Amino acid sequence: MTALLVVASKDLRLLLRDRGALLFTLLIPVLVVTIVAASLHGTDASVSIQLPVVDEDRGPVAGALIEALTHHLKVEEVDRPTAESLVSARKQAAAALVLPERMSKSYLANRPSTLLLLTDPAKGSEVATVKALLLVAQRDAEALADPLHEDLLLLEERNLTGSRLTTTSFEQNIPGFSVMFVLMATLFGVAFALDDERRMATLTRLRVAPVHPASFLGGKLLARFVLALVQIWLLFAVGATVFGLRLGPSLATFALLTVCVVFAVLGFGFLTAGFMRSREQIIPIGLSVVMITCAIGGCWWPLYLEPPWLQQAAHLFVTAWAMEGLQDLILRESALARVWPTFLALIAYGGACLVVGGWLQRRAMR
Repeated sequence: MTALLVVASKDLRLLLRDRGALLFTLLIPVLVVTIVAASLHGTDASVSIQLPVVDEDRGPVAGALIEALTHHLKVEEVDRPTAESLVSARKQAAAALVLPERMSKSYLANRPSTLLLLTDPAKGSEVATVKALLLVAQRDAEALADPLHEDLLLLEERNLTGSRLTTTSFEQNIPGFSVMFVLMATLFGVAFALDDERRMATLTRLRVAPVHPASFLGGKLLARFVLALVQIWLLFAVGATVFGLRLGPSLATFALLTVCVVFAVLGFGFLTAGFMRSREQIIPIGLSVVMITCAIGGCWWPLYLEPPWLQQAAHLFVTAWAMEGLQDLILRESALARVWPTFLALIAYGGACLVVGGWLQRRAMR
């Protein structure tokens, strides 16, 4: 019994020596749980869901319907080009409602009218919520305008961002978990490789060798880049063949996007590894970074489900940019001409991380 207590006491003293590892082990799980809870905490639809409305009717029935909608959604009256831009170009709204001309006159004459709902199916759950609340608001408006509750307002849905009106869970889960596993493998691979070199004093011995340290680090990162690229292509190949996942309108564009994603992930992993000063810190810090960035970056659930402030903060991490690009290709079927800003953002992100990570490694070598 005494020997058991002595060994336990010794191990606890060793753990207390590395304050950084102990801090991440105890406190970061609290932070992760807090962030995940904040990400999944739903808000009132009238506050969180924006619905642009184009009122081409300007009649009493349209006014009653808009008034009913304001009780359930964040309604904003705009013109047709602005509504389409909010849905397709700016991606700020999941849907926009167009109330056609002469709708009120047709309704009062007991003739049906067709409302047009312009949607972005990439935001599938928000679109479904808008459609459900639209039915509720329609019933409220009809109760005011027509005591007989005749169903005279029909709904037509039109996709502004692709060719399909529905999406599947595979199109969120396969890209999300693929990015997560590539990030995890790359981050831990780079961190453990650099720690092994520090333990063996390889970087110190390179000062008197003909190999430049930058070439040495670059070679290690290039090997990880190739491995991560093969990994993400394999994951998506399985998704495409087994689950029927669509990879966008062009395989060449998809391949180019994955190269940019892996480059940014590699840079982020290299930067994160620069803050790890011991082997004991790698696992708690690495797992914490992976879970936090994947949770708020859209890998576990769609980014639009999170509070607006968290959606903005998510773009501090590579996962949000990666998921945005993948969703543009897979869900919105965007061509290269529309997604190149995301490509440039991923390249700039990866390059900045590599520069800062290299600076941290040079400091560690001194």
